[in-house]
Amino acid sequence: MAGKIIVVGAGIGGLATAARLSSKGYDVEVFEKLPVCGGRNNIIEDRGFKFDTGPSFVLMPDFFEELFTYCNKDIKDYLDLKVLDPSYKIFYPDSDVLTVFKDSDKTKEELERIEKGAAKGFDGFIRETTRLYNITRPLLYKCFSKKTLFDVRYLPLLFKLNPLKSYWDIAKKFFKSEKLLYAFTFEAMFMGVSPFNAPGFYSIISYADHVQKIFHPMGGMYEIPKSLEKICLENGVKIHYNSPVSKINKINRKLSISTDTMITEADKVVVNADYSYTQESLLKRKLPDYKYSCSVYLIYLGLKKKLGPLAHHNLFFSSNLIKNLDEIFSLKNVPGDPSFYIHVPTVTDSSLAPEGKEILYLLIPVPNLDNPKEDFYSKEIYLRNIVFNKINKTLDINLEDLIEVEHRFYPKDFIGKYNIKFGATFGLAHNLMQSAFFRPVNFDNKFRNLYFVGASTQPGGGLPVVIAASRIVADLITL
Repeated sequence: MAGKIIVVGAGIGGLATAARLSSKGYDVEVFEKLPVCGGRNNIIEDRGFKFDTGPSFVLMPDFFEELFTYCNKDIKDYLDLKVLDPSYKIFYPDSDVLTVFKDSDKTKEELERIEKGAAKGFDGFIRETTRLYNITRPLLYKCFSKKTLFDVRYLPLLFKLNPLKSYWDIAKKFFKSEKLLYAFTFEAMFMGVSPFNAPGFYSIISYADHVQKIFHPMGGMYEIPKSLEKICLENGVKIHYNSPVSKINKINRKLSISTDTMITEADKVVVNADYSYTQESLLKRKLPDYKYSCSVYLIYLGLKKKLGPLAHHNLFFSSNLIKNLDEIFSLKNVPGDPSFYIHVPTVTDSSLAPEGKEILYLLIPVPNLDNPKEDFYSKEIYLRNIVFNKINKTLDINLEDLIEVEHRFYPKDFIGKYNIKFGATFGLAHNLMQSAFFRPVNFDNKFRNLYFVGASTQPGGGLPVVIAASRIVADLITL
C-alpha cells in the first residue's frame, strides 16, 4: 500500500510531484529551505509592485492541464491562463522591430517585410517543428538510461530527430537573414545555451511559441506554485518551510533526511534541489565533469508610469550576436554589448502594480561562476548603463527618472538562495551530450528509493518540462 514519501524542495518540480503522489494516497512531507514555496518561481512584493522572480511565461499549457487532471482537479479552478497578443516584440540594433502576433498570418506579414519569401519559410519551419514536437512530446514523459541507446526500438528516433543538427541548423533550412535566424532560435538562450550548441529538437520551443502560443497566468507567475501548494494542502501534504535539508542517509531499506531540528525517515525520497548540489552536498558524492548553463543578471523595476511601446515580452538584440554569445559561453566575459529581455507583465495584468504604474523585469544573460574570466561586479554599472541607454534611446525616455522601486539579483544569489552550482540559472547546459539519454536520470543508481526532479534531470529545464519530470517520478514510484 501507499507509504511515506519525503520531497526535498518546494519548487515547481517538488510541488508537482507531491501533488501527484498525495492524490494517489501517499503520505507526503515536503521540506523547503525558503520560507515560501516556488523555488526559482518566486515573488518580490514591494510598495504595491509584485515582481515574479523566475519564469516569466507559460508555454505548452497541455502539460499544465495534464498535471491538474492527474490530480483530479480542474485547472480553471486554480489558474486563469490568458493567451498573449502580441506574443512578443524583437528590437534590433538598427531600430527595426519585429512583432510576433497570436495570428500567424499577421506574423508572416512581418516576416515578409524583413525577408522576401519568409512567409513560406515560416510555414516550412512550423511543419518541421510540428513534426519534431509530435515525436518528442511523448518522450518527455519517459526516463531514458544510457542502456536505452542500445535498445533497437529507439534507433529510428535517432534518424527522425537527427540530433547532430543544431537549433540554428533547423532554422537555417527555412530562413536566410540573420535577423530571422536569431528571431527563430533565441529561445535557446532561455535554456541557458547558445543556439549553435543546442540540439535541433529543442526547436519544439519555437513550435510552442508560434502554434500553441504564449500564456500569462492572471495574478502573476507566482500563481503557479501557489496553486500546486494549494492542491498539496488539500491532499493533506505537510510542508515544512525554513527547513533546509543537510543530508540524505540510507537506513536499512529506508532513507532519512536531516535538517537542523530533526531526522525524518521515509520509504522514498524525491529531491527537487539542484541536482549538482544534491550529489555533492546531500549525498557527499563526486560530480562528473558536467557543463553548466549561463547565469543571468536580473533587475526588477517598479516605474511611476506606463511606458507604452513595449509588449508583455520584449527582446533587445546585441549589434553582434555571435560575439555576444561567445563572450557568455566561450570567453566567459561580461558581455560588452549584451542582448537582453524585458518582461512587462503589467501590459496584460494590472493587478501586479499600483494603478497607472508599470513593472519592468530585465534579464541579461552573463557567464556562470565556473572560472569566469572577469569579475562581474566590476562591470555591473557598465552593464546596467548600456542596457538603460538602449531602452532610453528606443523608447525616448529617461528610465532612471521613472524608477520608484528597484531590486537586483546577481549570479552569486542563485548560489546563496537556491543552491544552484556556479549560479548557472538553468542548471546543466542543454547541449547534445547532456540531453535525452545523456542527461541525469530521475532515479538514483545506488539508493533505489531515491528520485530526482528538476531542471538538471531528464527531460530538462523549463516549467512544462519539469512538470513532465514530476510525472516521470510519480510513475516510477506508483507503477
